Amino acid sequence: MPPLHTAALLLLGLILQLAWTSPVPIESRELKEEYDYIIVGGGTNGLTVGDRLTADGKSSVLVLEYGYFDNEVAMHPRRMFNITSTPQPELGNRTFFVGLGCVVGGSSSVNGQVFLRGTKQEFDAWAQLGGRRSTWGWKGLLPYFKKGLSFSPPDEEQAKEFNIKYDPEFWGTSANIWGSFGHGNLRGVMKLFYSAMKNMPGMTVPSDSGAGETGLYWYTLSQEPENWQRSYSRTGHLDGLNRENYEIIVGAKVNKVLFHRDVATGVQWVSRNDTELPPQTVRARKEVILAAGTVHTPQILMLSGIGPAPLLKEANIDVKVNLPGVGSNFQDHSYIPSIFYQCKLLLPLGVEPQINVTRNPNGGGGPPSLAAMIGLPTISPENFEALAKKYETQDPREYLPEWYDRTLIEGYRQQQKIYAKLMRSPDVTFNEMMLFGPGGSVQNLHPMSRGSIRINTTNPEGGMIVDYRAATNPIDIDVMVEIIKFMRKYMASPYFEPYEPRELIPGPNVMTDADLATWARANIIPSVFHPIGTCAKMPRKWGGVVDEDLLVYDTRRLSIVDTSVMPIIVGATTSMASYAIAEKAADIILSRRRHGGGGHGGGHWGRDED
Repeated sequence: MPPLHTAALLLLGLILQLAWTSPVPIESRELKEEYDYIIVGGGTNGLTVGDRLTADGKSSVLVLEYGYFDNEVAMHPRRMFNITSTPQPELGNRTFFVGLGCVVGGSSSVNGQVFLRGTKQEFDAWAQLGGRRSTWGWKGLLPYFKKGLSFSPPDEEQAKEFNIKYDPEFWGTSANIWGSFGHGNLRGVMKLFYSAMKNMPGMTVPSDSGAGETGLYWYTLSQEPENWQRSYSRTGHLDGLNRENYEIIVGAKVNKVLFHRDVATGVQWVSRNDTELPPQTVRARKEVILAAGTVHTPQILMLSGIGPAPLLKEANIDVKVNLPGVGSNFQDHSYIPSIFYQCKLLLPLGVEPQINVTRNPNGGGGPPSLAAMIGLPTISPENFEALAKKYETQDPREYLPEWYDRTLIEGYRQQQKIYAKLMRSPDVTFNEMMLFGPGGSVQNLHPMSRGSIRINTTNPEGGMIVDYRAATNPIDIDVMVEIIKFMRKYMASPYFEPYEPRELIPGPNVMTDADLATWARANIIPSVFHPIGTCAKMPRKWGGVVDEDLLVYDTRRLSIVDTSVMPIIVGATTSMASYAIAEKAADIILSRRRHGGGGHGGGHWGRDED
């Protein structure tokens, strides 16, 4: 691929890095007055949709991205938003970094490349929270997982020796986004971790990491299989497309959706580098598509007068559509960085030289990675039923924000009904354990607390106020205690006995459930950088923001395509699900184009349907 070069977008003073391949950032004098589609956000979802909408040459697309092009990838301050959460009272008033990609490619450019899918029942819950005839369940999404992702299998000899199971039936072959097994050298000690976990009571081994099942499996990374470089939305859906109908402007901050009555007609945007320059506008003939993410899509809606009416009035913003769900229902995975063990012959995060390493002559990239994705009945066979009963009998109002209206409370009550069943299912992941050494991190993948993303009423265009409201529902601490106890059971396995494991953190002085709860509150981090849910795809009467076609209620030709539409979080990293959402959304939008649909949020799918 030819190298990148830089140029200036002179009229607006935007200092840009321009790609040599098309589509490229355009100089403002070349900016057209209107396009068929305007996509706000050039990240995982935005670039995927932009690629699909322009593939047949029949539609023009302009992407407006706040970040810039960057040849480097992975987390770095210049590629991340600088956002800190509010203090979290239930976690010792600690504040936390809110990890979001601020670069062309979005968070797919900066994430850890762990490519996990989630389980069938979690996606079926999306459909249950969508009303009758929803197509957002496992069966409706699996074709888009396959369409959006290509699969590169493991080395055959490694797969045989380490029981790396996979089934190509769950993967596609034509996409430019890759899920690959690395062929790097595997340590022989991985067999020990594998055997110890496989023999835990209730543990299963699925046929593939993408089969929609819990259990012990080796999983893919988002890497290209030839050069083992990051595979992400820019490389898969932007670089090298050479389409005159696909354009991008970077360093552009969209601060308003423009309307004619209820029809979205375009957007207003300002220069990121020179705020003294006047705002610019561009029109959309067919649709405005918001893909700015869980934090910033709500901000754009609120600045446009769409959101909770009391909050908008406090910020002196005229209310266009009162949608209390904008910015609510905020979820993320929570984790404890380390349950730390010291073992004879086993270093905490590695192995002594005398324990063998299996050399792979066909090596490339990193070695395959191993994880246990575990349901609550497997985590805590003694207590899962009591936990589920305790949760399902809660009064939602006791633990939700005081500003939640009746629709938001009812939406959470519907989630509560579903989660009470999911907590009892062994096939829904509540704990993710990456297996690469003794002990390690533990994660609660389904926190029941709900946070919020809200504008600063004294500076609405400034940084958003991000409040995880972590552990405000005490059931999250109860679940984390059971997860820690599961780690202890695992490390007490007979397989580890010869290595004399000794727990250093939290240590032998933290034994009772009460002590573990206190320790967990001091050590939980409420984000694994997987924010979702703030513009949920649910019926409006349940606090939803978009309908089944991802159209914003009470508007026309305005849709949302990013992780904010997820009604509940999946028990997996969110990037793979993001690609599936984008692929399905692109088909929905293209169907509207073919059938001349007006894109009306609140039409057939938007009615309050049970």
